[in-house]
Amino acid sequence: MADQKLRLRIRLIEPPTNYAFCLQRGKGSNAERLDYVEVLDGENPTVEFDLDVTVRPAKNRNVPDFFGPFAQGSSGARFFYLCVGNVVQTGDPQWSGRVKVPLTGIDWSTIERATLPGHFLSGSYQAARPDGRPVLASIHLLDEGWTVQTDDDSN
Repeated sequence: MADQKLRLRIRLIEPPTNYAFCLQRGKGSNAERLDYVEVLDGENPTVEFDLDVTVRPAKNRNVPDFFGPFAQGSSGARFFYLCVGNVVQTGDPQWSGRVKVPLTGIDWSTIERATLPGHFLSGSYQAARPDGRPVLASIHLLDEGWTVQTDDDSN
């Protein structure tokens, strides 16, 4: 099976105010934060990020494995990072943590549907803790986890 490009969309539900969020591309000292979104007082947006990963069979097993500049972790436990920072009045946010978004629970039939033209995988998570601070570290996706959506569904 050839490598396939898989489009993902992650939605942050009720992100906390006065924080910024962005995707991390790359690993270690080569990691970079991409354009960030600030959530300011008086706003209650749903923040979304789109990214692409490459999917192919894992070595010695016919299960999906994910690669590319966003993919982190080991085979069978891949994820990508969202960076979280405090909004400051002048300058870039003060980056203070990351969220590990899992790429687990995605099977070949889901990938086949999600790689059709105009389709993608969508997942969401509750971005604020009860005390109003951002959720950090490993998260669990809401509802059914990663689901196939179409560009028409997202309007």
